[in-house]
Amino acid sequence: MSAVFPPSIPCDLCGSTDEDELSLTDRGGNYLRTMICRRCGLVYSYPRPGPEEVRDYYQHSYRMDYKATFQPKPKHVYRAGKVALARFRRLAPFLKQGNRVLDFGAGSGEVVFVLRAMGYEASGFEPNGGYAQFASEVLGLPVTHNFYQEARIEPESQDFITAFHVLEHLESPYDALRHMSQWLRPGGQVMVDVPNVEAVCQWPRSRFHRAHLYNFSPAAIDMLGRKVGYNVVSSSVSADGGNITVVFQKGGTAPPVSGEIPGNYERVSSLVRCHTALRHLLSRYPYTRPFRKIAERLEELRAVRKTMSSREILDGLIAGELRDG
Repeated sequence: MSAVFPPSIPCDLCGSTDEDELSLTDRGGNYLRTMICRRCGLVYSYPRPGPEEVRDYYQHSYRMDYKATFQPKPKHVYRAGKVALARFRRLAPFLKQGNRVLDFGAGSGEVVFVLRAMGYEASGFEPNGGYAQFASEVLGLPVTHNFYQEARIEPESQDFITAFHVLEHLESPYDALRHMSQWLRPGGQVMVDVPNVEAVCQWPRSRFHRAHLYNFSPAAIDMLGRKVGYNVVSSSVSADGGNITVVFQKGGTAPPVSGEIPGNYERVSSLVRCHTALRHLLSRYPYTRPFRKIAERLEELRAVRKTMSSREILDGLIAGELRDG
C-alpha cells in the first residue's frame, strides 16, 4: 500500500503547492521526506513536526543532539571563536564604526563577543536555553533567551543583522526575514548564511537532515530576500560550494516579485539526483576534507590543553587576529 501524506503546504517562497519528491532519507539513513517546489526550486521537508514540537526541540534538545552537551565545552568555544572571526572578516566591509548589530540565533555568543571586541554595539538572541545562558552568564553578553517571534527588538533600531545558519531551521524563513526588516533602520542590512543544496562537497546521502526544514539554492535565497522587499547587495558561494552568503539591504525601489524562478526546479533537482556516490568518490572531496578536519581538531586540542576560561580562549583568538591582521 502506498503511503498517505497530509495535503501539501504552500511553498514559503512562491506559494505554490506543485511539488516533487526529492528524497526519502536523512543523512543518518532515517526516514525524512524532502520535497522540491516545481515553481521556484525551494527544497523543504514535509510532513514536518508541529510548531510546539519544533520549539521544544530547539529550546531543549538541539544542542544535545549535535554537540552532546548542554553548554559548550572549551573545544566548542575555540571552534566557534575561529568561525566567528571568519564571519567577522566577511562582515567588516559592510560595517561602519558605531553600528548596532543584532545576531539572530546567537548560539553561545561568539559572534557577539567578537563584534563587541571590535568596537560594535552588538547583541543577540538564542532559542536554546543552555547556550543562551552560557552567552549571557559565562561570556557576559547581551544575549537573551528567545525565539524571534518573542524577541523584544525595537522597530528600526538595528543597523545590521546577522543570521548564520539559521533560516534553514525555521518554519517560515520568509516570516523571519520580514521580522528582520521591521527591526532594521532604513538602509540597514542583513547578512544571511545558509547551506547550499547544490553543493557536491559532501557525501550524497549527507545532504538532508531533520533539523533543516529548508534547503536553499543561491537563486532561491536571493529571491526570498527580494520577495520580502530587500535589495540584494552581495551574493556568493564558499570556495568548497557548501555555503551561500547573501547581504540584503532594506529599502530601495525593487519591484514586487512572485517568487517564481523559471528553470530552478530543473537545475536543483538535476544536481541533487546526479550527485551519486560514484561521482563523489571520483572527486577530490572525500580525500581532502578528512585531512582538513583532522588538522582542525589537532589545533583545537593544542589550543585548549591549558586550563583557560572561555573568555580567555576568545580573547586569545582575537588578539591573534589583530596581531596577524
